[in-house]
Amino acid sequence: PVIVDAYFKNLRGIDFSLAWEAVKASSTTPHRNSPFHILDKYGYFPENLQSQSVSLGLEIAYDDWCAAQMAKALGHTEEYEYFNKRSGFYKNLFDKKTGFFRAKNDKAQWIEPFSPLVYGGNGGYPFTEGNGWQYLWYVPHQVKTFIRLLGGKNSFNKKLDTFFTLKAKPEDVNGNASGFIGQYAHGNEPSHHIAYFYDYSGKPWKTQYLCAKIMNEQFTDTPSGYSGNEDCGQMSAWYILSAMGFYPFNPANGVYAIGSPQLKKAVINLENGNKFTVITHNAGGKNCYIQKAKLNGKKYNKSYITHNDIVSDGTIEFYMGDKPNKKWGKTAPPATAWQY
Repeated sequence: PVIVDAYFKNLRGIDFSLAWEAVKASSTTPHRNSPFHILDKYGYFPENLQSQSVSLGLEIAYDDWCAAQMAKALGHTEEYEYFNKRSGFYKNLFDKKTGFFRAKNDKAQWIEPFSPLVYGGNGGYPFTEGNGWQYLWYVPHQVKTFIRLLGGKNSFNKKLDTFFTLKAKPEDVNGNASGFIGQYAHGNEPSHHIAYFYDYSGKPWKTQYLCAKIMNEQFTDTPSGYSGNEDCGQMSAWYILSAMGFYPFNPANGVYAIGSPQLKKAVINLENGNKFTVITHNAGGKNCYIQKAKLNGKKYNKSYITHNDIVSDGTIEFYMGDKPNKKWGKTAPPATAWQY
């Protein structure tokens, strides 16, 4: 995802022909925890052949989507078709009966017993530092398909509501888990996009509420101010972006889902010499809900902005209040294609 994002943003000083070869090699050459020959054979990782099979299968499906987008842009049709097909393999792990992604063995049988509440560690279990509830949402690249997989928007939203309210049981929780809001665990980075799902499912005011709640409850100005480890700078990156009011739900498609801006003013000084300014009226406190917005002085009713909006030397203004405006943000983010 990092290389593909850099390619579409046209970052200078990178040989993208070599970068593509690196992307292709790292996505096809078997290595530790990535036996791609097994994935190609079965369409998933059987848990008896590769532990952490569900977490790996979901994360690699997203990686493959990223590789497919770069292949397509470079005109590599065969590689595009290969990676695009593999990016849908996550569906092979979805159990319609339980409504969760689950582990299978090499006989295509579900691994029993199964509870979406039980955590795994680093190996020896289908889920890595998480559980079935948390990894259910790791499909940032095919959102419309995923919503249909869960039964449509109504069923999807009900399940997402349950996710943020169903309390964890102490006997099920792994020591790595932290930062709970229901089953949501902000201490583990694969959860970080989930609060923004409501932008895609027609209820952006719930994204606004949850983003403000996470920022207010999961971050403090103390030595232990993060709810989890600062892996690759992700904890602070999530906060900085979310405090400005937007977040890269799918980091490689050029779209930033809008949440709940907390800063009165923020200015991003861009490499091209332009500036992108964020101004938030009535920021902070209980005013977590967007009442209206303007982009470059014009009424704005989308629950996202694009990379092009940011680099084009503009200003976005948010007007906040303490009650949701359910009419704002009706235009959902694009669910798949990159928007640079």
